[in-house]
Amino acid sequence: MSAPLVGPTLKSPKTQWTWDKTYQVAIILFVASIPLSKAAGSVAEALMALCWLAGIGKSDERAARWQRWKQNSWLWGFPLLFLYYVIGGLHSVDVRGWLMEINAKHYWVTLPLMWGTLRPHSKTIHCAWWTFVLCNLVVSLMVIWIHWTGLPLWEGTIKIPSPLVQRPRASLFLAISCLWLLHSMKRNTVAPLVPRPLAIPMLLICLWGLIWMEGRIGQVAFVLGLGWMAWKEWTKVKERLLLVMGLGFLVGVGWIGFSSIREPFLEAIQEYNESQAGYPHSEPEFSSIGMRFTYWNTYWDLLRKNPWLGLGSGDLDHIAKPLFQDHPLEIPFHRPHNQWLELGVHLGFPAILLALGAWALWWTKRCLEHQFLWEALTLVWFLSTWLDCTWSTQAGLSAFMGLSLTLLLVEDPENQGPYHEASA
Repeated sequence: MSAPLVGPTLKSPKTQWTWDKTYQVAIILFVASIPLSKAAGSVAEALMALCWLAGIGKSDERAARWQRWKQNSWLWGFPLLFLYYVIGGLHSVDVRGWLMEINAKHYWVTLPLMWGTLRPHSKTIHCAWWTFVLCNLVVSLMVIWIHWTGLPLWEGTIKIPSPLVQRPRASLFLAISCLWLLHSMKRNTVAPLVPRPLAIPMLLICLWGLIWMEGRIGQVAFVLGLGWMAWKEWTKVKERLLLVMGLGFLVGVGWIGFSSIREPFLEAIQEYNESQAGYPHSEPEFSSIGMRFTYWNTYWDLLRKNPWLGLGSGDLDHIAKPLFQDHPLEIPFHRPHNQWLELGVHLGFPAILLALGAWALWWTKRCLEHQFLWEALTLVWFLSTWLDCTWSTQAGLSAFMGLSLTLLLVEDPENQGPYHEASA
């Protein structure tokens, strides 16, 4: 039995071609929308789902997709984590909170299921990445425009909210774009569409925006990702010694030469010292670092009291909000700002282990040409999960799942050829 790897098996070749092209375009739009528009991402995902469902009525196509799913066990982890969240609603009091949590986490199952059984073309994936970079280029130009003109584009308007409102996440996306551009400029990299002479000014603009955005996590992510990629690329002792010296020089120049790099980190140090001293000279609600320590301590206590089952996948808001109503430091309620704490509070330590196991399964899949970039991205995402609830927002989770999976799927040898059932 054989069936086309991409596109529903329909009677009319023209119809099949149309659904195939629509599916590929929807994937590009989905990835491109990540830094700019949640609504556009939702529309693109719905279009992908429609194309995916278009061929599910054919028995041979269902069998082919089921076989592909069975052959790719590295994709199973996050759907299982999603199922665990669904089951976690059985001991949740807040049903509405549970439904909202399930909706927020649905990328854990939809993207592996759709892309694992109806693969995007390699050219589609490369195009999706470049459009993601181009959209971040727009964000970078907005940052530069804000600094030059002083116009209030940062907040946006009521009807058109700015993507820059979530500065940490926006800076993270800019850092990832810079890493992709650096990776694409390697001589042997298969990343078509944009020639090297054009990629260089794009990289400089994205770096400029990353510096002026003053997003600490994005700046740290860029240095860590760049260091990891170069460390894996350069294997000789002398090369790695030069790498360490070069990164130290880069950080030193950035610290001395750019106040938009230096001041956010000095501010973080001051906020930490103030929080440890009891805020003698500042207000807690204006301390991002101080509030994080409060959230971590509060939610760690909740996790210790409910280590095995957690509170239930829908009850975090229901139970945690009262803890901040009469807080002695008047710190407002918020999520834990730590993905692992949030997983544990929801469903206990088993959820944390399941999430780590799901992520570890991805390491069994090699992406060859883009392996070092994928590893750098994994390092960046791991850093993000310790400082934010990355998987609890549409932008964060869609970026984590979408960008990671595309790199793992881009060079799959089956992507451009016909599907053949595995021999018994």
